[in-house]
Amino acid sequence: MKRALATLAPAALALACDGKVTRSECSEMLDKYVDMTALGEPALANLPPAEARAARDMKKALRKTEPGYKRVHDQCEAEISRREYRCAMKAPNPETWQACID
Repeated sequence: MKRALATLAPAALALACDGKVTRSECSEMLDKYVDMTALGEPALANLPPAEARAARDMKKALRKTEPGYKRVHDQCEAEISRREYRCAMKAPNPETWQACID
């Protein structure tokens, strides 16, 4: 029995490290991407910080109502590994974020 547990422990640890992400983590990861792409919009660059933040929040809320958002969110849950998630969450820009999940 101990031998079986010793054999299964590394496999379980690997799954925990590289398993699929949760719905909440997908939301967090997609929010990060939306935030990064919104930051690059020239129209927001000229706004005071509070207004820019409000505009980003509004854009994020609008994106979440688009039909494609649900599809991408569902695809994230089905396909994105924990490793890809960690990479995307550390990404400094949209291009690096995208490279993490390609």
